[in-house]
Amino acid sequence: EVLFEKDANAKAYPASITKVMTALLVSEAIDAGTITAEQVVTVSETAMQNLHADGSTANIKAGEMISVKDLLYCLLLPSANEAANILAETVSGSVENFVALMNTRAQELGCTGTHFANAHGLHSDDHYTTAYDIARFTKEALKHDLIREIVGSKTYKMPATNLSDART
Repeated sequence: EVLFEKDANAKAYPASITKVMTALLVSEAIDAGTITAEQVVTVSETAMQNLHADGSTANIKAGEMISVKDLLYCLLLPSANEAANILAETVSGSVENFVALMNTRAQELGCTGTHFANAHGLHSDDHYTTAYDIARFTKEALKHDLIREIVGSKTYKMPATNLSDART
């Protein structure tokens, strides 16, 4: 129920709020059985491309082997841009295919003022949404237990991987 709104349909750049839609699609892929939360993913070189050096990161490295669940924690807690790309490739085979899925899903949810250009939210003139649409896809994302668990966490201790010690 909307209690108050102001410029709810004005287009704006969503930045890392984009990652809520990324997490939603990953959670839906888990629910569909196309991937599992425990599935271990090897980070590709392509997932590490087109990221800003000063952007949010979990210091994930190409060749590192990390579970989907740990990647979701990296995506939503430190807002790791590389985690968004890694998860996008895991779900759809490429970031480009995942972005197309993001836009399709946004339309299915009734988002009329949204267009995604990437999975992480780094600025692009073709990457925008509205407060109203953010409410729509966030409401859908919060239906997933794992997303609620992660966003309710203050910290997370990620276990050691083949290339990194355990990290918080």
